[in-house]
Amino acid sequence: MKGALAQAARTLKVSELSSKIFGNAFNPTGARTGNYILRQNFRGEHMVRYYPSQLDRNLIKVPRLSRLMGEKMYDPDDIDRLNVNDKRRARGKGTPKKGEGKRATLAKKKKRSGHKGKFGHEFFRFEIDSRGRLRYANNSNYRRGSIIRKELTLSPLFVEEIKRIIRDSEIMHESDEKWPKESEDGRQQLEIRLDGKSIDFQASRVTSLVDIQGTDDPEGLRVLYYLVQDFKCLILSVISLHFKIKPYA
Repeated sequence: MKGALAQAARTLKVSELSSKIFGNAFNPTGARTGNYILRQNFRGEHMVRYYPSQLDRNLIKVPRLSRLMGEKMYDPDDIDRLNVNDKRRARGKGTPKKGEGKRATLAKKKKRSGHKGKFGHEFFRFEIDSRGRLRYANNSNYRRGSIIRKELTLSPLFVEEIKRIIRDSEIMHESDEKWPKESEDGRQQLEIRLDGKSIDFQASRVTSLVDIQGTDDPEGLRVLYYLVQDFKCLILSVISLHFKIKPYA
């Protein structure tokens, strides 16, 4: 009996965490208020985009249903966007994109790392835009493997966490003038547009803190190294979770 209760508690916790990351409806009471807020459009095994369902708009127009769902599911920007959506549909002008009509503080974050070795051109790249769209590519020619591509949509909460990590790292105050541009191990590129500022850094591939010793700007490269490692761990974990967790039908 204790094992069954522990398993149920773990399942409930996973559902709660996935709802915060992917925007799924978290409904611990089992009330018939709808199990899925945002519909998904898949192309093969890849999720292409989210788009609001009719229930999505009803939950905003009827506050009582939102209270039944537990925590607040939308912020004022989302409500404004859906109102614009209804007006455009009435005029026959289609659905606006998420983030349209409001100032997005995170325009884009792009990270690319790669090299040319005995297996050819290999690289790792991911990109996040202001709408929460994450695109990931990993090209490894080892054993003639094909390029791996993933695309998914992140919740506004996750995008805010990305912004917080960038601001806390203070990478926007660094400069790549004294950084080594490329080495035999390859190079990496980091492009960020945030809060009206933009950076586009290029540096040699840094695989450990030993690589930055003896450089002209070890402190700046250390900031870059830790930020890249944090993002690689975060992005790969989210991608793994996204394609393993089955949302409520």
